[in-house]
Amino acid sequence: MLAQSIPLVQQDFMFIELLPGLVICEASPKDPHSWGNAEANKPAFLVYLGYNIPQERDEWIARLRGVWKIDTEIMYRAAKRVSGYWYEIKIRGMQRYSAPTVFDLDYLSESEQYGLDFLVHMRQMELEAAAYEEMTTSRILKSA
Repeated sequence: MLAQSIPLVQQDFMFIELLPGLVICEASPKDPHSWGNAEANKPAFLVYLGYNIPQERDEWIARLRGVWKIDTEIMYRAAKRVSGYWYEIKIRGMQRYSAPTVFDLDYLSESEQYGLDFLVHMRQMELEAAAYEEMTTSRILKSA
């Protein structure tokens, strides 16, 4: 993961700015709010993502649902945790580390650093590879 700023502790939550416009909120180790993404050695967390105009918000939400496969609650509001932005998106249920089919917090950090087009390109390549694999498998089965 990227370099982190000095954590800010408020009301028993630790807020860590990973990048400008990307903040995580870590819960206590017991996950009292049932965020559901705690791991053995890492607490549960929420993600706050900054934006300035509604089109950015809509684009982020579409990509969070489509690319990151976030099917849990995504809220947006005036910025409270993210500095330098007018609004923020609050994301529950994101994984901290990747799985083969799920983008995670590290990928979100990379997309903020390198741009969303990079991740969309990676996802498109993954979808094309899966389609090619399915096509070749179905041809093999049909010819047998």
